[in-house]
Amino acid sequence: STDTPASEPFDYSIKAVVTDTSFTPAGSDNVAPFTYKVETYDANPLGWGTAAAKPATLSYWIKSSVAGTGTLQIRLTDSSTVSGASDGNFYTTFVINTANTWEKKTHLIPANTTDGWSRTTSTTALHIHWNFGSNQGNVATEDAWFRLNNHMQPHSSQTLNFLNGGGTAYLTGVQLEVGDTATPFEHRPYGEELALCQRYCYQHMEASGGTGSGNSTEDIVCTASCYNSATAYGIIQMPVTMRVAPTLDSHGGTNYWKFYNNGGVGTFNTFTIINATRTSVQIYNGQSIGLTAGQSGNFQGGNTGNYIRFIAEL
Repeated sequence: STDTPASEPFDYSIKAVVTDTSFTPAGSDNVAPFTYKVETYDANPLGWGTAAAKPATLSYWIKSSVAGTGTLQIRLTDSSTVSGASDGNFYTTFVINTANTWEKKTHLIPANTTDGWSRTTSTTALHIHWNFGSNQGNVATEDAWFRLNNHMQPHSSQTLNFLNGGGTAYLTGVQLEVGDTATPFEHRPYGEELALCQRYCYQHMEASGGTGSGNSTEDIVCTASCYNSATAYGIIQMPVTMRVAPTLDSHGGTNYWKFYNNGGVGTFNTFTIINATRTSVQIYNGQSIGLTAGQSGNFQGGNTGNYIRFIAEL
C-alpha cells in the first residue's frame, strides 16, 4: 500500500484486509498475524544463546482500523536444537491507541544468554509475529524470556480479534537493531536493497507482449541449445549468490515460452529445473518443441505477463 506515515519518507507499507467478517474459525489453529523471518546470519550479531548476548530494539510504524491491544512475539525457531528444550519466546504487547492513525512503537528486547540458534546454518533464526487475532489458548508471561513450544498464540491481554470482527492493518518501517536504542530508519541505496532481495527471490524477466512466433519483441531468458528434437537446455547465471539453491516458479500458459533461432520456433508452456546451485540454474522446456538436435538459439518470452522466478526464501 502507498498509505504511509506522513512524517516519514516511506513509499510503501504492507497491508492486510479482512474481506469476510462472517467467517467463523474452526478448530484451534487460526491466527491473523504479520510475520517476519530473520535469517541466521542476520541475527548472529545479537549473540543470543551465548555469554556475549546483547539486547535488541525493535521499532516500527503500525496502523489499524480498530483500536485495541495486540501481541508481539519473538520466537526463536531453532533453540530446541541448541538447548534440547522448547523454543525460546519473548512476549509483549502493542497498543493501537487510535483507529486509522499511524503510530510508532518501540520495544526493548532483553538479551537471551540461554536460547539461540545454529549460527552457521542458513535458515530462520527467529520469527517476529504481530498478532491481530487468534483462537488458540493464550500466554500470560510478558516482557521476559521463557520456553514454550508454541507458535503465534495471543497474550492474555489481547483484545484485537480480526478473525471475528474484521479489520485492516498496516505495517512499515520495521527495524531490529542490536542495543537498547532505536535509531532512525536506515534507508539503503536502491541497488544494495535490490541485491539483498535477490538473494531470496530473483524474477528473471517479464515479457511485454510477445506472440510466440517472432523474436523482436520478447525478452531473452538465456541462450539455449537443442539436445534432441524435443528438448533444449539453457543456463541462467544468478545476479547474486542466492541463500540456497533455488526452486522455480514459472508462470505460463499455452505457448507462453519459446525456443527461437533463425531456423525455427518451438513453443512450450513452462520451464523445468534440471540442475540448480546458489549461483546458476540449468533449465529446459517442459513440453516437446519439435525442432532439430544441435540447433542453438534462445529461450524467450512468448506471451504477455509471463515470468520466470527463482525462490530461495526462508
